[in-house]
Amino acid sequence: MSKSSLFSLLLIGPNISKPEARFISSNAFRVNCTLFKWNGGNGMFHAEIFPASDKGIYKNETCFFIFDNLNYLTTYKVEVFIIHLGLFQCAVHKVKAPAVLGFLVFLIILTSIALLFVLYKIYLLKRKQLRSVLWLTYPFTWDMLILYDFLYQFLNFIHTLLYTYKKKIADEGRLFMEEFQSIPRIFSNYTVKEAKKAENQSKNRYVDILPCRLNNQQMQCGFLMVYIFNLICGPKEETIGDFWRMTWEQNTSIIVMVTRCEEGNKNKCAQYWPSAERETEIFDDFVVKIKGEENCPDYIIRRLSVMNRKEKTPEREVTHIQFTSWPDHGVPGDPGLLLKLRRRVNSFKNVFSGPIVTHCSAGVGRTGTYICIDAMIESLEAEGRVDIYGYVAKLRRQRCLMVQVEAQYVLIHTALIEYNQFGETEISLTDFHSVVNTLRQKEGNEPSLLEMEFQKIPKFKNWRTSNTASTEENKKKNRNSSVVPYDFNRVLIKLEEDISNGSDAEEDEDYSSDEEDEIPTKYINASYMDGYWCPKGLIAAQGPLSDTVADFLQMLYQHRVKTVVMLSDCTENGQEFCSQYWNDEKKEFGEMVVEVKETDTFPTYIRRSLEIHHTTAQYQFLKWEGNELPPNPCDLIDMMKSIRQNGGYKNSQENRGAPVVTHCNDGSSRSGIFCALWNILDSADTEKLVDVFQVSKHLRKERQGMITSLEQYQFLYAALEVAFPVQNGEVKKSATTPDTVQVINEQTALMSATTEDQEVAESSQQVEQKADAEPTEAAKPTEPTEPMKPAETTMTSESSEQTEKAPSESPTNGPAVSVEV
Repeated sequence: MSKSSLFSLLLIGPNISKPEARFISSNAFRVNCTLFKWNGGNGMFHAEIFPASDKGIYKNETCFFIFDNLNYLTTYKVEVFIIHLGLFQCAVHKVKAPAVLGFLVFLIILTSIALLFVLYKIYLLKRKQLRSVLWLTYPFTWDMLILYDFLYQFLNFIHTLLYTYKKKIADEGRLFMEEFQSIPRIFSNYTVKEAKKAENQSKNRYVDILPCRLNNQQMQCGFLMVYIFNLICGPKEETIGDFWRMTWEQNTSIIVMVTRCEEGNKNKCAQYWPSAERETEIFDDFVVKIKGEENCPDYIIRRLSVMNRKEKTPEREVTHIQFTSWPDHGVPGDPGLLLKLRRRVNSFKNVFSGPIVTHCSAGVGRTGTYICIDAMIESLEAEGRVDIYGYVAKLRRQRCLMVQVEAQYVLIHTALIEYNQFGETEISLTDFHSVVNTLRQKEGNEPSLLEMEFQKIPKFKNWRTSNTASTEENKKKNRNSSVVPYDFNRVLIKLEEDISNGSDAEEDEDYSSDEEDEIPTKYINASYMDGYWCPKGLIAAQGPLSDTVADFLQMLYQHRVKTVVMLSDCTENGQEFCSQYWNDEKKEFGEMVVEVKETDTFPTYIRRSLEIHHTTAQYQFLKWEGNELPPNPCDLIDMMKSIRQNGGYKNSQENRGAPVVTHCNDGSSRSGIFCALWNILDSADTEKLVDVFQVSKHLRKERQGMITSLEQYQFLYAALEVAFPVQNGEVKKSATTPDTVQVINEQTALMSATTEDQEVAESSQQVEQKADAEPTEAAKPTEPTEPMKPAETTMTSESSEQTEKAPSESPTNGPAVSVEV
């Protein structure tokens, strides 16, 4: 408070100066005045303070009073009296005690200044970091930086990821291109002299990609800086020893390899681990043994042990994860593959392991992409925001050309959108039953987690063209105009004259595309569906019409189909579902001839051996007629297990590559359930993991009408409960019901199946079946006979090498995220 506070002074008698008040401590002040002259004898000074204090009236011979131990934030009034010759004069002085008020104001001001100083220093630091990014090897303007900084503000938050992606991908990805090109490729202020030394030049796989002196190969890339990645190029033969020395010194327990040893007839990386046949290899001072190998469609997991012969320390366990579905030029078409790879890597992490070694061929493109995705997911989980642009620039400051091409930069965005929109829906078999029970729980009128999960599956409306199916010539070949194949994955059938004059159909490339093929082809309502082990592992087709039976048989012949699964009767409820393309005797359909060699009838399905230039096994399921879903999921599971066993799909790499054709009325409603279960069972058997959500989403992308109802989605979970029941607290495979043959007339079998279906009409509405349900009378085995031999009697043993799933071609700007419009 100002010292010039309002006060009034009455001067009576002696001549005195104006009283003054001064603060002497946080809760005390003094009042004094100067007496110039007494008129007569000396008098006394009295002072009284209001509110009153314990001391009452203060008395003094001089005009000097101290008032202490005052209350905080209180206004005091002081009255000074002069007693002189029986008269008095009073000077009233008002003052506010400054104790706490002044101190608090001081602290607030001091704290504010300190906070502003800290914020200013942070601002200067970030500006300094930002300016360092601008030291480019090619022109760059501040205007461009301002534009990109504006875009990053949109991308920072979770709820704007998809919006920002759509903005950037519009106009053929122009904003993506400008943004990516603005990031410096090389920071010239870091030296690479160490890498250019004569003794080190032979260790560099690429002369233009060298580690800088800042870190050589070690960099902190995790968002929270909890762990470290070592980023290197693929080892050469002469550097394998150095590679293992680095992993030993860094105490590495996980190696992520994002390449194959050879791609496009070019050596990309030396094999620095022993083969399954040799088991042990010695690289300089290190003995490396392979203890196990797990082959999956997109990656291989190897368990290695490493021992240093120069140190008396126990051997160390190293997990080697090799991702095999990333082409050298381009990116994976499905960003979910990288999210799956990240889950596998994280499942092996522990707090005691050292940095994760990550490499591809050059150690910049694919490696940088994977590292950036991992770090940005951590950022999403921790703060709900990301800075992809800034992080890529940070990576390039530590290693040049990280995230090498624009398609990889776009892939980072699509992977983050995939993760943010759908989360992690993969379930381990050991937790499957408990997780499913949780998903089914409902609270009042709120939807269950399972229902909410189903609602999240995008519908993919009009996301691809179906021009071929929509022509006037081909419209009549479709049973349902709303369920037709997309142009990009429709099955192509060559004309008869082209086959007779051309090469063997088995050697031809069958991929269709959105562009017109130079070779004329026939149209058939059938779509390639990705299998678990390879693309085009399944074909979903509508039941052939009388006019398209010949085309259907041509498809089976040209694509060397070994198994056909029929999920309907030829006629149901008076409506034709499928034109019969076989007969008891040899029958001709145009240029195609089909003959039934053998028929075996089982309680829930019929198996026929068809001769169409080659032997094809046809399985007709009998328990679906007239129902949206099979009354008992176990019936369908048992038939599928029989197909996998008799067809050799479980153990033969060759048979895995041959497509399985499944058809129903429209090629989607029932075929979608079969395709989903086929892939999920493969995943469960191989990885002990299932992901109903991702499988259903992927099927919807490939064909219209796949898994459209909640009941179908729930049926998939119920079928998996039957396939993998719980016994004594552990998940066990249900025993495959042995095939038993009833030698009866086909028509009798069909009529019997229809009668049984009518008896269980009420139970058909209940989708979820318990695993320990007692088998029906029809499902009990009858007199066992010799089961039909597989179509191919000579089976090739499973190769030790992984069947590589060729990634689909991606556009220039990378894979477009699937968004429901």
